[in-house]
Amino acid sequence: MRVRFGLMAIIAATTALPVAAKPLVTSSEETLTRICLARSETPTRLVQACDGALLEAGLTQSQRAELMIARGDGHIWQGHFAEAAASYRAATEIDPNETEAWNGLGWALWESEGDTAAYAAFERSLEIDISVQGLSGKAGTGRRLGLIGNEEARQMLAAALTIDPDYIWAVREVAWSHLDDGNPATALEQFALALEIEPSDVNARYGRGRALLSTGDADEALAVFNDVLADAPNDFPTRVYKVIALRQLDRNAQALREAERIIETYPNRASGYVEKGRALVALQRRSEAIAHYAMAEERLGPINAILYWHADALTIDGRFREALDVINRGLALDGVDYSDHLLRSYIALELGNYRLARQAAEDSLSTGVNDPWAHYYIAITLVHDGDTHAGISRFEEAVAAGLPTDRVGAFATELISAGKYAEAAQLRLKY
Repeated sequence: MRVRFGLMAIIAATTALPVAAKPLVTSSEETLTRICLARSETPTRLVQACDGALLEAGLTQSQRAELMIARGDGHIWQGHFAEAAASYRAATEIDPNETEAWNGLGWALWESEGDTAAYAAFERSLEIDISVQGLSGKAGTGRRLGLIGNEEARQMLAAALTIDPDYIWAVREVAWSHLDDGNPATALEQFALALEIEPSDVNARYGRGRALLSTGDADEALAVFNDVLADAPNDFPTRVYKVIALRQLDRNAQALREAERIIETYPNRASGYVEKGRALVALQRRSEAIAHYAMAEERLGPINAILYWHADALTIDGRFREALDVINRGLALDGVDYSDHLLRSYIALELGNYRLARQAAEDSLSTGVNDPWAHYYIAITLVHDGDTHAGISRFEEAVAAGLPTDRVGAFATELISAGKYAEAAQLRLKY
């Protein structure tokens, strides 16, 4: 696929077409095949040219594959991802060794079906030949699927950038990998490199806002998100993170209004409902938030993110048995991560169910995230199970992993409640 990210400019050109468009073939030097392969027309006319060219007699199999790839490009530039995938797949059936078709299929599937389907296409592309798109696509999708670690993904992306240093998708993906690793300052530097390639790139600008938010600079992040939305008012992730920035700035009434606007525009997407509920909680309107989450589940069906925040709101309200029922339902759905298990562990602790609390915390750690709170919760369960020495050792492990030191007093209280007065005093002396 020759041009992957020129979609907005091409759409703009399409919308500017006059009512009476010129004929596709305007001279004896042109043919529909040449027009299709040149990709110089608007996406709609490109697809029309390719459709006509595919009806011409005397095409070789190689030409037919090339036309199907160009047709796929025309569809993907219009956001017709299922149609694009069908065209690219047809090209792979004509010529199974056509890397351009496999790469195009990867991008179309990434947009329409997600990382798993796209990863297989990029992997097949690289089995045939090395390309910047194959390397970038496999690194990006494999990283998000957990099949490739962030460091290995960065090595693959660096290899892709030796082929084409200005391939902005790879530059951005390196930035996202650093952000996922918890290195927002490095991510900011990388997003800046992407913006040197294309200053108007929406994803890189949005990424810069995300990185700023992670550094704690919510004011600047909000300014970035507003700037992005001025150019791309319906960019969904940016709208969601604008609400998050507003909450971090304690502008919760405004966050609530923005979340309600997201729900109006995207009534079938969970994020708007999640953010509205979180804004209501921040405004101390917990009963409304709890009712809102119940309504959202009724409207959208059970969704992990909604159930997680519903359970969280119930815990804030002290309704732990209800919260346990809700989080248990959430754990049966797609999208579960370490935080779901961690919330379940906390709820179990509040209910005095130390066996469940420990199991849930262990489940959280088994996801591969070394969260200090999981170690802390396990430490509490060990103390109440009578293994004080192991509990204190696990608490020290939690502190080493980043547990806030204000938990020292809380853990000392757990020791005292278990009758371990001397150990509590020693803990206070140590910290």
